[in-house]
Amino acid sequence: MTRRARPVIGARLTGLVAGVEELSHPAATTVPVGLLSAGTFQPRVHFDEAALNDLARSIREQGILQPLLVRPDVSGRYEIVAGERRWRAAQLAGLSEVPVLIRPLSDAEARMAAAVENLQRENLNVIEEVRARLQVAAATLDVPEAEAVARMFALDRHPETAPEAIMALDTAFGSLGRETWRSFIRNRAAVLNLPSDVQAAVREGLDYRKAMIIGRVKDPGQRLTLLERTHTGITVQELRALVSGTNVGSTDPSGADTWTTVAKQLMDARRRSTLTEVKRNRVEKLLHQLASILAE
Repeated sequence: MTRRARPVIGARLTGLVAGVEELSHPAATTVPVGLLSAGTFQPRVHFDEAALNDLARSIREQGILQPLLVRPDVSGRYEIVAGERRWRAAQLAGLSEVPVLIRPLSDAEARMAAAVENLQRENLNVIEEVRARLQVAAATLDVPEAEAVARMFALDRHPETAPEAIMALDTAFGSLGRETWRSFIRNRAAVLNLPSDVQAAVREGLDYRKAMIIGRVKDPGQRLTLLERTHTGITVQELRALVSGTNVGSTDPSGADTWTTVAKQLMDARRRSTLTEVKRNRVEKLLHQLASILAE
C-alpha cells in the first residue's frame, strides 16, 4: 500500500513533546540489549518477521544509524519509548549493545513520543496508525485512551466548553498531518472496535472502508464469507449492497463472475507485483487448496 512520505521525526518530536531532543542527536551512551524492555505505549502490535530480518541485515552491515529513545525505570532498566523495531532487529543481528538517548520522560511525554515515532514509519497498518493517533489525542487531552474518542466527540459537539483543548488538538493533529481530529473520530477511530477477525484482515491490508462494512455483520461465518469476497476485487459499493441484503447487479448467483474476476487478477502481472509478501503467501496457499479441490 502506497503511503505519503512522512516528515523527519526529530522535528515532530521536538514540536509535540516538551524537552525531547531530536533522535538524530549523537547517542549519549550505549546500553546492553538485555537492559531494555519493550515500551508500555507501543502502538505497533505486529512486527513483520521478514522486515525485521531485512533490518537486521542492514544493522550488521551499517550498525544502528539512529539511536533508540529510552527512559529509566525504578529497577535500573530502561523502557524503550521509540525504536523497538531497531532493538528487536539488533538482537537478531547479534548485537550486545545499542546506542540510546536516555530521557526522564513522563508517561504523557512517553506516550506522545511513541505515537509520533511510529507515525513517521511507512509500514504501519491502519490499526496501528489509528492506535498511534489515539495515543496522541489521549496525551494531548490528558485522559486515558479508552476515554479519548468520547472526549473528542464531546468537544466536537460543544467546542465552547474547552477552547484550549480544541486548540491543543488542532495543533497536535496538524503536526501529524493527513487528517484533522474531527475527521479522525468520524471516519477511522471506530476501526479499533471491529471484531478481531476483521481487525486481522485490516492488518493484512484490507481497506478500512470495507472493514467497517463487514464489521457490522454479527455472524462470524457471514463475516468470513465477506472477507473472502474482498479477495475477488469486490468494490465498496458492492460489499455494502451485500451486507444490506440488496442484490448486486454485477454478481452472478452461479459464481461465474467471481471465476472470471479472479482469473483476470491472477493473470495480471502488474497486480501480482504489487502484492505484499503476506498477501502473496496467502494467495499461493489458496491456489494450492484450489488445485487440490479441483483434482478430486
